[in-house]
Amino acid sequence: MYECNPVSTPLPSKLNYVALNSNDKCEAPCRNLIGCLMYIMTCTRPDLSIAVNISGRYTNKNNQELWQYLKQVLRYLKGSSKIKLSYVSGNYNDIISGYVDSDWGGHDENDRRSTTGYLFQLFERCTICWSTKRQASVAASSTEAEYMALFEAVREALWLKSLASSINLDISKPIIIYEDNNGCISIANNPSNHKKSKHIDIKYHFSREQIEKNVIKLKYVSTESQVADVLTKPLSAPKFIEFRIRMGRE
Repeated sequence: MYECNPVSTPLPSKLNYVALNSNDKCEAPCRNLIGCLMYIMTCTRPDLSIAVNISGRYTNKNNQELWQYLKQVLRYLKGSSKIKLSYVSGNYNDIISGYVDSDWGGHDENDRRSTTGYLFQLFERCTICWSTKRQASVAASSTEAEYMALFEAVREALWLKSLASSINLDISKPIIIYEDNNGCISIANNPSNHKKSKHIDIKYHFSREQIEKNVIKLKYVSTESQVADVLTKPLSAPKFIEFRIRMGRE
């Protein structure tokens, strides 16, 4: 693949999940390549998060469709090998802020579990951590999927605050987390909203408790500006590149 033609996205915006679930195995080293890509993604390439996450779900299949998608990731890397995470100075309001999103229902009709994606930035421009993770259970609505994703982001925010404190970086204001679902924001901010949330696992109300303590603050952001969207599903090239730039990859 060293002389392959580059592409602008690691995955096409629409995947053939039926073919990905095929049991017709091929001899390609899919697992080895996924392991290599996982190392790159974890260290320096948040733009590969959803590609690695989706590919990793089908390592036991090792079929031709999976191999074709993995080769597209290599073609993307061919064209983006000079891109890097940039950490630059500038004006800012929040020391740490984050974005959280979920892809409700996913695209694989076999399990319909949603995908959580979040990222946090230092000084509103320097991406310092990111995650893409399939949720443990099926969400009954987009609001519930977002609420479950928020729980993961809040836990990460608390860890980051603790880490900042250990290096004498004082964060006195609540950590801002940007969310694009008004229903999720309403449930998190309103403890009396019982009917809409009584079926949700009690652990996910941890986010509400942190908001009450003024540790976390949710702010609405439109879907068009939700940077974490790039961590939950494959996007079209223009949107993918826009969010990649906003993550600090230049």
